[in-house]
Amino acid sequence: MEIEIKRLTVESLDDWLHFFDHIGFSDNAHWSGCYCMCYHWDKQLKEQFDWNTEIKKGINSNNRENAIKLIKNNVIKGYLAYNKGGVVGWCNTNDKKTYKPVSGDLPSDESEKDEKIKAIVCFSIAPELRNKGIASLLLNQICSEALVDGYEYIEAYPFSKEGYINYHGPLNMYLKNGFSTYGENEPCIIVRKYLK
Repeated sequence: MEIEIKRLTVESLDDWLHFFDHIGFSDNAHWSGCYCMCYHWDKQLKEQFDWNTEIKKGINSNNRENAIKLIKNNVIKGYLAYNKGGVVGWCNTNDKKTYKPVSGDLPSDESEKDEKIKAIVCFSIAPELRNKGIASLLLNQICSEALVDGYEYIEAYPFSKEGYINYHGPLNMYLKNGFSTYGENEPCIIVRKYLK
């Protein structure tokens, strides 16, 4: 297996959509309507749609259409993992201030307002290729490019307890890659890696 990691661009939007339409949640129909929108669910969208109702519909056109708009407007950002020309993994990562629930719900220090923090909020890996190191490859690429992009820290939110689907990425993966515990926001642990 030869994995190639690439940034999501407008040109790779069709690859991203194919992954979400057919691969990423092929073993979890309940989540198939997410399209990585939950961390971009702002006040305007809340007024138009109810998140729980939308997700229960399964493959959801509203989330899909909104995700396309956000990708084209450079709001949803991240990295795709390719194997043999097809997408087998995805990580949603951007400036922390971009994510409404993250910047609004998670504790932050007053000093954070001037810091450049990259947040990692979601991984999705093709079911048959999970636990093969693809998320770690994505994470390493994100860390390397975040430093070049001028970020001071990378922050992530793995779950602290068993029983959750590890879509934030497992705590162990972060600790092995130089992250350390920064705080807690039940049911998640906040981990950070200083890049400079």
